[in-house]
Amino acid sequence: MQYQPLPQAGLRRLKEELGYTNSQMAELFGVSTSGQFHKYLSDKDTREMGFHVLMYGMLGLALLRGVRVTRVDQLYDLAREYGAVIKVDIAGERQP
Repeated sequence: MQYQPLPQAGLRRLKEELGYTNSQMAELFGVSTSGQFHKYLSDKDTREMGFHVLMYGMLGLALLRGVRVTRVDQLYDLAREYGAVIKVDIAGERQP
């Protein structure tokens, strides 16, 4: 699997679309505090979002939107909308 997390711009766009605070975003992504979430947006004390955190957040976002998730690639597509790069190697074939 090839993975690059949401860029800061994509994460900020999502936060603005939802009208969420850092605390609410932390809850959506399953991280413990608003300070921890802020590190994903910070230029100084930056932290790269782990794949499991991204998937948890995308599942929460899908549920907020009322999307019935039946396949993991639905979460991949949602993450890609905000700039994440997810490429999965299935049976020797690269999937977008």
